Amino acid sequence: MSDHVKHAENLVLRHQLTVLQRQLGTPRVKFTPVDRAFLAALLVP
Repeated sequence: MSDHVKHAENLVLRHQLTVLQRQLGTPRVKFTPVDRAFLAALLVP
């Protein structure tokens, strides 16, 4: 997967998260350390 595709996918996922936050009425999603590790692993080429 190219860097452009990864970047675009990341932007889409961030947008989806923002939309879900608005729909739920929560100010911010709380990520656990495991969530953060998983997301960081997805960004590694």
